[in-house]
Amino acid sequence: MDRRSFLAASAAGLALSQVSNAVEVQPQAMPTGKDLGLKIIASDPLVLETPDSLLAASRVTPSSALFVRNHHGAKHLEGMHSRAMIGELELSGLVDKPIRFPLADLANLPTTEVEMVLQCSGNFRFQFSKLSPIKGTPWNKGAIGNVRFAGVRIADFLKASGVTLSKDAKYLTAEGADQPEKAEQIDYEKSIPLDIAIARGILATELNGTALPAVHGGPLRLVIPGYYGNVQVKWLTKLRLEVSESSNFFQIPDYRTPKQRIEPGASVVYTFDNSDPNFDMKINSRIFAPQDGSMIATGKMIEVRGVAWNDGSASLIAVELSKDQGATWSSTRLAASAGPYAFREWSTTAQFEKGEHSLWIRAVDALGRIQPIEGGLFWNPGGYGWNAIEKIRVTAV
Repeated sequence: MDRRSFLAASAAGLALSQVSNAVEVQPQAMPTGKDLGLKIIASDPLVLETPDSLLAASRVTPSSALFVRNHHGAKHLEGMHSRAMIGELELSGLVDKPIRFPLADLANLPTTEVEMVLQCSGNFRFQFSKLSPIKGTPWNKGAIGNVRFAGVRIADFLKASGVTLSKDAKYLTAEGADQPEKAEQIDYEKSIPLDIAIARGILATELNGTALPAVHGGPLRLVIPGYYGNVQVKWLTKLRLEVSESSNFFQIPDYRTPKQRIEPGASVVYTFDNSDPNFDMKINSRIFAPQDGSMIATGKMIEVRGVAWNDGSASLIAVELSKDQGATWSSTRLAASAGPYAFREWSTTAQFEKGEHSLWIRAVDALGRIQPIEGGLFWNPGGYGWNAIEKIRVTAV
């Protein structure tokens, strides 16, 4: 189904059964369309993690292999998509008149596509938990993927909407069709700076060249390249223009980190002044081959490869490898860039004498940002934003 047909069907509510079936979840069962190699962390709400074997297979992560993080449970997914499939996007707040924009009309606007890293800000949480236990999704390294989103620029949508924005509008707040299922749960919404939303935000209707799957937020998802996944609101139904950030739980105190360093295990009472939101992705890199703990042939030249990424605000200029625990570093070969927000592949070759060896990798960008050696210095109660250099061990036999 092409993009125009999908949007038209959305407006008419014709594709509901197809979308709902795509996310039917049974306890401890993999959703239809998802790779059986994904790790099921939770089934309700649905949380799936991508193993390195799937991440390393190609630069663009197939939709079937992409991680999943939902905040509300599986049993109401059909209902949330029913509401999302009504086919309108509500725009309200600091505008001269609130409107309901038909999704089908998005097909009349210019489209754009971006290749970008989609990553949960809690990726690598297990590293922080080594220092002091952290509640939350027990992510390893697979809450990440590199995908292609396509849709309409928010700037073009706002222009086509015909509304006039107040000069006082500074934030764009987004809500999806998902709803809390228990009394103690809170509806999910996120606020982002309006200038960022206008500069690079997308109303996404496609993922990797096909209609956006329901399990990943279809039929419509807010996408902000360079930002962590918590702001990429799924099943998008409402946008509000506001003078300040939302006070919703998922804006504060959740998905924030302290501006000042704290000791592992310490608690923080977050305010807008003493903390930062989980927005811009930190510079980071991974080693995909050889794998941690693997056996390699003594004296044989082997390929060492992986990926690096940042928030897209500056180009990656180097990815460096150390075989002597950081005493010296050597440059790797960087593949051509697929865009400022995408995985940047790197590779090199190395040989090893018999015995155990440690490989360290770090990325550097044009702003001089470089991965720290000790990520634990930035411990925070939510376990967000780990970006220390990756360290793996191999044994030459």
